[in-house]
Amino acid sequence: MALISRLLQQRHAYYRALLAVEVIALVSLRALQNAPRLVSVVYLMIMGMAVLLDSPLLPRNRLRPEMSERIPSKLLPRLKITLMRRQVLLVGWVLALMIEVGWQAALVFKPYLAVQLSALHLLIWLPLMLQQLWGVINALAEEPLFGGDLLMGAAAGYLLVGFTGGTVLNSLLVLDPAAFNLPAHGHDLPDGIGHAPAMLGAAFASLTTIGSPVLKTGSLTSLTASVGITIVGQLYVAILIAGVLGKPRLQGNPSQPAAAPEAEHPQGKNATTQIRLRRTRR
Repeated sequence: MALISRLLQQRHAYYRALLAVEVIALVSLRALQNAPRLVSVVYLMIMGMAVLLDSPLLPRNRLRPEMSERIPSKLLPRLKITLMRRQVLLVGWVLALMIEVGWQAALVFKPYLAVQLSALHLLIWLPLMLQQLWGVINALAEEPLFGGDLLMGAAAGYLLVGFTGGTVLNSLLVLDPAAFNLPAHGHDLPDGIGHAPAMLGAAFASLTTIGSPVLKTGSLTSLTASVGITIVGQLYVAILIAGVLGKPRLQGNPSQPAAAPEAEHPQGKNATTQIRLRRTRR
C-alpha cells in the first residue's frame, strides 16, 4: 500500500497548495484592482496547481516499473483514470494559457476579434475548471478518513466554484457588455481586462447568494450566469455533506497519511465495527 500512501500525500499537498493560492488571491482582490492583468495570472496559477503537483512530467509523479507490478488488480482502473486525468489537465492548461494570451492581445489590438475569441475563451476555460472541480469532489469522496486535509480540500473546492464563475463572467463581459453595471475602471485597458477583478468579486457574491450590483437586473445573461454559479455552489455543498462529512474521524497520529481506501483502512474498519444495531426486546 506504499503507492496509495504516496498518491494520498500528493493529493493532500494539492489541497493545501490550491487553498493557499485561492485565499491569497481573495485577500489580494483589492490590490488586483490596481493591476487587473494579474487576475488572468491567478486563474492560470489555480489551474497550474493541479499540473505542477500532479503532472506526470515530474519525476516524483512517475511510477517505477516495480511499483506498478505490485498494484492490486482492483486498483488498476482507478490508477489509470488518475493518470489520464493528469494528462488531460496538462493539455487543458496549455490550451488555456494559449487562449488567454491570444484573447488579451486581441482585446488590446483587435477588439472585434476579441469578441469572437471570447466564445472560445469560455468554451476552453469553463469545462477545464469544472473538470478540476469534479476531480476535487471525486478525490474528497475517496478520502478514507475525516481530517484536516479533507477540510482544506473541501474549502479549496468551494472557492474553486467562485473562481470558475469569475472566468465565465469575464468572458460574458466581452460578449454582452450591456448585461453589467460597471463604472469606469480608471485604467488604459479594455473592459475585459480592467474589470476582471470586479467580475471575480461578482462571482463570489453570486456564490454566497448575496448578489452583486455589478450584474444588471433584468438581463438574461447576468441572470443565467448568477443562477448557474449559485446552483453549482449549492450542489457542491450538498454533495460534500452527503458523501464526505459522514466519514469516520482521524484517530492516532494525523501526520501519517492513510494507506488505503476507507473499506481497507484499519481505523475505518474499527469505526465501522463500533456501530452495531441492537435488537429490541419484547
